[in-house]
Amino acid sequence: MKLSELLAFVTVVDTGNITQAAERLNRVQSSISHRIRSLEDNLDVTLLDRKTDGCSLTAQGQILYDYAVKILNLADDCKKNILHYSSSQMNMRIGIIECLPAYIVSSMIDLGYDLGWNIDVSIGNTISLLDAFDRNEYDAVIIGAGFSNVQHTRATLLSSELVLITEKNFPTIKDISSLDGEVFMLSSKKCATSTRNYTSLFKEGHIIPKRIVECGSYPVLFSSVAAGKGVSLVLRCSIGSEVQSKIKIHELFGQYNDFKIELVYRTGCPNLDSTKFRGLITSIFQDPRLHNIGD
Repeated sequence: MKLSELLAFVTVVDTGNITQAAERLNRVQSSISHRIRSLEDNLDVTLLDRKTDGCSLTAQGQILYDYAVKILNLADDCKKNILHYSSSQMNMRIGIIECLPAYIVSSMIDLGYDLGWNIDVSIGNTISLLDAFDRNEYDAVIIGAGFSNVQHTRATLLSSELVLITEKNFPTIKDISSLDGEVFMLSSKKCATSTRNYTSLFKEGHIIPKRIVECGSYPVLFSSVAAGKGVSLVLRCSIGSEVQSKIKIHELFGQYNDFKIELVYRTGCPNLDSTKFRGLITSIFQDPRLHNIGD
């Protein structure tokens, strides 16, 4: 039995004839008749006494009618609850800078699952993510600090260090000026945060790199550095445990010890407690793995 058949049957009973049932359901009479016959064939009974002045229920038809009304009411109630849940479910679009470790993204997805939210996560660089946020393409972005402005609502999530990484047997870097003439590697030349930090490093160390190689992603960058193809300046927390044993980490000081990651978010999202949302995202960045790499 199909709901459409039960609805046709109940409507015929309620209106008294097939013609009026067809009008109420916006169907042709032959369609209503076909659905009634299908029910009768399926149950192998006669449900309606058909007369010139209308239709009346048989004894078997009365039994089906009572059940059909309950079934249709339950189906309608189910549909309303599903629609209400869908309309009330939180949908969040979040952009995250690519230098963060993969477990941060996993934690974000787990958070959405636990709260019943639909969280769509995209990876990008600070400038492109912030531009997309300003175009309302994201509800929140997690980016490098220093590029948002006073019109943005923001909160610091993490303060970490920038470190130099090289292949395992590279001599300890005691003076960054010794890197003059080295090949430098970065994930993307479009990443404003990396470009700014490299500019500061080159200026401070009077470094003229042999060349700057764009790797396209952090996994490629780390594998290239491990293979001795160049050196790189990265956020300490971006170094995963699987990479740490394959590279050498060199400490930096001064301005490189206070690199901040911040959350930029909207405060006017319907059904969203922005203070609670900020607290939940902040809690993800309390992961000890972000603070205990290469010490």
